[in-house]
Amino acid sequence: MTVDRESAVTSLTAIEQAERRTTQAIFYGIASSFLILWGVLTAAGHAFTQAYPAFAHIVWPVLTVLGLAVTVAMVARNRDGLTATRSEMGGRLVSAQIALIGFGVLVVVILGPFSGRQLDAFWPLLFMLGYVLVGIWIGRFFVFCGVAIAALTIAGFWWSGPWFSLWMAVVNGGGLILGGLWLRRQGASL
Repeated sequence: MTVDRESAVTSLTAIEQAERRTTQAIFYGIASSFLILWGVLTAAGHAFTQAYPAFAHIVWPVLTVLGLAVTVAMVARNRDGLTATRSEMGGRLVSAQIALIGFGVLVVVILGPFSGRQLDAFWPLLFMLGYVLVGIWIGRFFVFCGVAIAALTIAGFWWSGPWFSLWMAVVNGGGLILGGLWLRRQGASL
């Protein structure tokens, strides 16, 4: 059987598209669990900050460490059952989170002090930049999610008044949870 050049190009293009869709589905499945986890933690942190603003400086580091520990545990627990590609993606997600948090801490320490409201806007905006960057490589969902949550964060910063933390619990936490649930339906879950 002979294959002409046009058929070969068509076949290779189809294979490349299938590979890209498979990678996207795997990444979506892995990311869904992380989005739900961080959505719950973020919503809880913002709700607690709304109710007890004086304790925000204690609650957020605790939630961040808890979230990172659970994220690492989720990757480690599923490492044996994951293909090399899925395991590598989980490790990259953890590394990316640590890099964003480290960068954020440096910005806050070097450029601070920031007000509580400014910090409540800065961290989601920083992570949504990360979502947009991931979306450029993996899929439009992350671009949409990052831009939508960032825009709503900015709107809330200017117009939500004293309810900004509650606004962020719904927008940031709720947006991540809804995004994670949507991704779970689209991908191969972890």
